[in-house]
Amino acid sequence: MNPKDVEVKLVEVLQEIQSDSGYDGSGIMRTTCPVNDLEGFDSKIWPVAIGMLASALNVNIPNNKNIFLSKDGKRRLTISESAAIVCESVNKGET
Repeated sequence: MNPKDVEVKLVEVLQEIQSDSGYDGSGIMRTTCPVNDLEGFDSKIWPVAIGMLASALNVNIPNNKNIFLSKDGKRRLTISESAAIVCESVNKGET
């Protein structure tokens, strides 16, 4: 799985979520940090976004994997970093 392809799908998913929530998602790019930069993007929305991304990519992302935070939960990740986590997980066979 290619990180660039995952980035594109993740941007599409986040744009859809923002639009459905009544927010502007037009400025979302690979350097966007969803948790910091997107209105209304919180712990209730993260699982929805992860599920939508998994569906769009036709992979399974484990329920206990939050792709928007670092492993220790202390750092909020950019779309590019989140895409790398998804690729790592898929390539390791964790899906």
